[in-house]
Amino acid sequence: MKADLIENLIIAHSTGDESKFKAAVEMLAADEEKKGNIPLATRIRNAYSTKKKQPSAASEFAQSSMTFSTQSFTTQSALPRDKDSLLELFEIMEPDVELKDVILPESQLEVIQQVINEQKNADKFLKHNLTPANRMLLCGPPGCGKTMTAYAIAHELQIPVAYVRLDGLVSSYLGQTSTNLRKVFDAVRDKHIILFLDEFDAIAKKRDDSNELGELKRVVTTLLQNFDNMPPNVFLIAATNHEQLLDPAIWRRFNVTIQLGLPDVDNRKKLIEKWFREFDISGKFNYKILASISEGLSCANILEWAKACGKENVLKKDFKTADATIILIRQLTRYSSNSDDTWKIILRMKKAGVSEKNISNALGVPSTTLNYQIRAHMNAGKEEGANERSTTAPVDP
Repeated sequence: MKADLIENLIIAHSTGDESKFKAAVEMLAADEEKKGNIPLATRIRNAYSTKKKQPSAASEFAQSSMTFSTQSFTTQSALPRDKDSLLELFEIMEPDVELKDVILPESQLEVIQQVINEQKNADKFLKHNLTPANRMLLCGPPGCGKTMTAYAIAHELQIPVAYVRLDGLVSSYLGQTSTNLRKVFDAVRDKHIILFLDEFDAIAKKRDDSNELGELKRVVTTLLQNFDNMPPNVFLIAATNHEQLLDPAIWRRFNVTIQLGLPDVDNRKKLIEKWFREFDISGKFNYKILASISEGLSCANILEWAKACGKENVLKKDFKTADATIILIRQLTRYSSNSDDTWKIILRMKKAGVSEKNISNALGVPSTTLNYQIRAHMNAGKEEGANERSTTAPVDP
């Protein structure tokens, strides 16, 4: 009997069901009473009744120590799980990324800093019935720094991140995804924490999508309800690569929306210099050329390129700009010299000032062959352009 009571107690605690937990505590105390262990039964009831009452959302936010740790979260309550898969719905992270490590346009950094300042001065705003900005939407292509930005904000505020796991959140069972969403919001309701919803479009798609069933509409409705009831101590950041898919009602729920893009030439130069320093790639480099030839790369692409350069630098003495260029060409062309995309990249590199010798070394193609193919593709491009102009030329009456 006692084993069953303890099991019920553990299950109630793990699922975060407070009413079941209270009932299980009472059953355990009652069982001890039946056995004549009145003092133990009293101690069990007193232990539960002395549990700290949760403060209001405003006071919780204003009085938060700002040094909340993973341990304090997990020891007070287990992370919520999907009922069927038993996967955790989010994981707690404490990022060490600093805001100075995030390379973004100055105007976007200013907005982010403003939001951080509002969060740090939340108690002042709340005294005047003003809620600090705590809902941010980050849009942009993959690898442009959305996750890194969210982590940097968390680090600046010295609060953890509850990173929502879509593999646990989205369930194949009817209605379970909405239930999981409620569990997530309920679990963080009394914490000063960043709730990070990555791949946000997966749960916030337009409800008029004819290809989706009614389940999606329920999920979006549940999401909107939880947004509206979210306390100010929770800072929600959502990120998406496909903002055009979001339901129209979602947009007005955010205080701040930032469209992150691919880094421009100045920011590419800053990123290359930064990561070359971090990976101990010493020497004199023409960062202007490296920034020019990396046009179209995301922050993540540039990081992978810098890592590859760092490894080559360890193995090779006197690592130079030409070596970094060769590595980039190989990465962009996927070590191929045959596809049309490869030749677009090669021609762009040549236009940016990369020598045919470096391109030849990168692709493993003889210089004479490369020169012939470059001229052939350039002539083909000129002929194609001439044909387009001729077809669009006005005809005399």
